[in-house]
Amino acid sequence: MKMKKVLSIALALLTVLALAACGGEGDKDTGGAVSNLTDEELVDKLAAICEGKTGEMPVETTSFAALEENEIETAGFWKNWFNNMDVPEGAKIAVNQPLVGDPHVVLLIQPGEGTSAEDLKAELDKNANPGWMICMRADDVASVVKDGLVLFVMTSSEMGLNAQSFVDAFTA
Repeated sequence: MKMKKVLSIALALLTVLALAACGGEGDKDTGGAVSNLTDEELVDKLAAICEGKTGEMPVETTSFAALEENEIETAGFWKNWFNNMDVPEGAKIAVNQPLVGDPHVVLLIQPGEGTSAEDLKAELDKNANPGWMICMRADDVASVVKDGLVLFVMTSSEMGLNAQSFVDAFTA
């Protein structure tokens, strides 16, 4: 009889421990977060992704932080690209965009702390505005998450560009 009580208590404790281990919410998935990249590292990574894919189009790869240092209002660009969506809080953003007016933008985004890369990708996909330019429209849009970073591409097949080529370079 005493053995049944000991065994019952042991099984009850084991059950409580198992429920406690499985019941916690745990950390929020950040899409396989990478170490905290600097703005320069993010720009270098995006430049490598874009290398050779924009043909003769003169493009510049820079960070939102560098643009803001030069007193260029980045929130306006962002709101045009994503239908008045606010720039994600705490995010680091590298951008590849032509120096002349073409419907092409490639963004590499490291979400801010507490923001899931998958959630950010879903928001960008939902709010993307391929018609952000008045007289031209991007007709090729793609996005992907890898290592906690979001790559977002809007481009024009008329310009001979292919969003999938940027995605392939990022995920390789």
